[in-house]
Amino acid sequence: MKSDFLLTTELGARLFESVRDLPLIDWHNHLSLKELAENRPYPDLTALWVASDPYKHRAMRICGEKEFFITGDAAPHDKFLAWSRTLPKLPGNPLYHWSSLELQRIFGIEEELTPDTAEKIWRHANLLLKRDGFTPRGILERFDVEYAAPCTTFGEALPDLAGLEGIVPSLRGDDLAGLTAGVVAKSADLKELARNLEAGLEKLHAAGCRIADHALDAGFTYFPDDGKNEERFRAFKSGRLPEEEKKKLSSAVLRILCTLYAKLGWVVQFHAGALRQTSIRLRRLTGPVGGYAGIGNSTDVKALCALLDDLDNSPEGLPRTFLYTLNPADYAMFSVLSGSFPGDGTAGKLMPGPAWWYCDHLSGMKMCFESAASFSVLSLFPGMTTDSRSLLSLVRHEYFRRVFCSWLGEKAAADEMPRDFAILADLARKVCYDNAREIFVRKPNGGTVK
Repeated sequence: MKSDFLLTTELGARLFESVRDLPLIDWHNHLSLKELAENRPYPDLTALWVASDPYKHRAMRICGEKEFFITGDAAPHDKFLAWSRTLPKLPGNPLYHWSSLELQRIFGIEEELTPDTAEKIWRHANLLLKRDGFTPRGILERFDVEYAAPCTTFGEALPDLAGLEGIVPSLRGDDLAGLTAGVVAKSADLKELARNLEAGLEKLHAAGCRIADHALDAGFTYFPDDGKNEERFRAFKSGRLPEEEKKKLSSAVLRILCTLYAKLGWVVQFHAGALRQTSIRLRRLTGPVGGYAGIGNSTDVKALCALLDDLDNSPEGLPRTFLYTLNPADYAMFSVLSGSFPGDGTAGKLMPGPAWWYCDHLSGMKMCFESAASFSVLSLFPGMTTDSRSLLSLVRHEYFRRVFCSWLGEKAAADEMPRDFAILADLARKVCYDNAREIFVRKPNGGTVK
């Protein structure tokens, strides 16, 4: 991968140089807190690079590899060889770029992975993985990670994160709003549930948690309070609540959670548009995150606005909110909402999130930038987060920075942006680092969170 990779103008290259070495702030991902805390060496390249990455698994399936060599019982070496057969087939897919960057930045390997180079790369990488600098914490240091917030669930026991400066949990709240968490069973009514949720969230806050995530999947609906949710809660506890009524109760629990997030000063992320129920066969084989989800229809903006409006008019107000969409058709719609729920005196109270999941690539990122610039305020855009289960996916911050700086350079060349380096360098730094740092790392007293 050459130094000018993706950088199509001289100005874009200069801008990238100005942000290339900034630390990484990855506020939402699915890295294993236990793995980071234990800091055990990886047994082989497959364990680090292939086994934890549903993006790779999906591509391998499309290219005809058997599940035995993807998530099955094949030996790690055989799974790696299956990946080496797949990668050369992926030009045009972001995995082709990401994989080259991952090999170069962590292992210093500049050869492309093919069946012919697989054995050499396997041996070289596995030798390096035995060294201290290639443990999970060592890789975090290589990426210069200032802050990362892997997901945890409500009530989950947290590992000891001592010595992991800047590594804190974030909350995956879907089991709560979905009424599947054990805390529901311990609550006699909605008021007690709210007290139990608040106590649990305060424990997470003490552990450094400042962000929660909720999926508003395809078919998302929202129901304002009609005064009947205590009755629904009792029916749910007794097992007699119809599914449609359960959706109304879920809306009530989501409102409770979001008001608590606002009270704690957290950020809430809404990830919209995923169609998670596709292949029953793959779900049985690989579980709920096997890389087989689809893109759903456009989000019901009336339902989303009803939720945001109820929160905005609550005593606690709307928490700082990021909106992600898996359907690119929703980019403009989500960006426009930043002006519908702006907060009073808080810059960027509601903002579109970065290109997410299947949109996390060259064209998807540029579409996201265009929408943020045209329909919102680009200088307040929160930047990049990986939302990944693979530690090496942190290299996507470099990919993001290259794409963003290249896009700025191209815009300047077309006179759509000022050709002033200082102005654009300031914008690039804000989007690539400063905005996220201001939200997640800096305390009101000027210090930093643990």
